[in-house]
Amino acid sequence: MPIVEPGPLVARALSEGRAVVGANVSTIQMVRGVVRAAEQTGRPLLVQFNRSGLTLIGGVDLAARVVRQAAEDSEAEVGLHLDHADTLDELSAAINAGFGSVMIDGSTLAFDQHLTLAREAKGLVQWSRLPLEAELGHVAGDEAGVTIGDASWTDPEQAVRFVAETGVDWLAVAVGNTHGGPPLGGLQIDRLHAIRDRVPIPLVLHGASGLTADELGVAVESGVAKINVGTSLHQAAAKGLTEALERHPGSLRSALLESERAVESEARRLLTSPWALG
Repeated sequence: MPIVEPGPLVARALSEGRAVVGANVSTIQMVRGVVRAAEQTGRPLLVQFNRSGLTLIGGVDLAARVVRQAAEDSEAEVGLHLDHADTLDELSAAINAGFGSVMIDGSTLAFDQHLTLAREAKGLVQWSRLPLEAELGHVAGDEAGVTIGDASWTDPEQAVRFVAETGVDWLAVAVGNTHGGPPLGGLQIDRLHAIRDRVPIPLVLHGASGLTADELGVAVESGVAKINVGTSLHQAAAKGLTEALERHPGSLRSALLESERAVESEARRLLTSPWALG
C-alpha cells in the first residue's frame, strides 16, 4: 500500500477515542519489524525518526525511501513522521524527502523563544499542508536524539496561548511521562484533563515505554491521539540481536533477522492494545 498521510490517522483516532502508535525506529530491521506488525494486526502505524535514528539509518532521504518501500510491499497503513527536530532546516529536509508530518521541539527554550520558533515552523510547513507537532513543557529522560533538559510540566493556560498563537496541529504534553523510563511521580491525569478541556487539537504522549497499560488507556480516554514508543522497541531489537549472537557467535545475518522479529513482536503487542486505532 502506498504510504499514507498521518493527519487523517490522528484525526480519526481522536474522533474514535483511540490513539495511533508512533514507533520510533533507527534501522532497516526495525522498520521492517514494525511494518510487518502493522500488516499482521491490521492496525495503522506511524514510523518515526528522530535525529539519532536518521543518523543510524543513513539520513532523511534514505529513511523516507526505506519506509516508502516497506509500506508499498505490505497491506498496512503506514505513515512517516519526523520526531524532535529543533531547527527549520531539519523540517525542510524531511518535507522535501516525503515525510508526512513533522515535529518542532523548542521545549527547552524560554516560552517566548519557543513561541517564535513554533510560529516560524508553522509558516514553513503551511505550503505543504503537513501537520506540525510541538511540545509544550519538557519531557525529560534519556533517549538518543532527544534534547535533554530538566522536566517541566505543561501548563494548561500556557497551552491555550501557545496553540492559539502558533497554529500547531498536535500538542505533545509533559504530564509526568519520561523518555526512556517510568513517569516521574506518576502520570498526572488531572493536568492532562485540564489541558484537554482547554486545547482543541489532538494531544501526543511521548515516553510511553515506561507507562503501564492502565495509564496509557486513561491517557487516550483523556484526549491523547498519538502515543510515541521508542525505548521498548529499541530494547527488543537489542535483546534479539544479543541473544542470537550468544547462541551463534559470528552469525550476523541470523542475528539481524532475530532482532527484526523481536521488534515485530513488541510492535504487535502495542498495536493490539485496547486503545490502539484499528
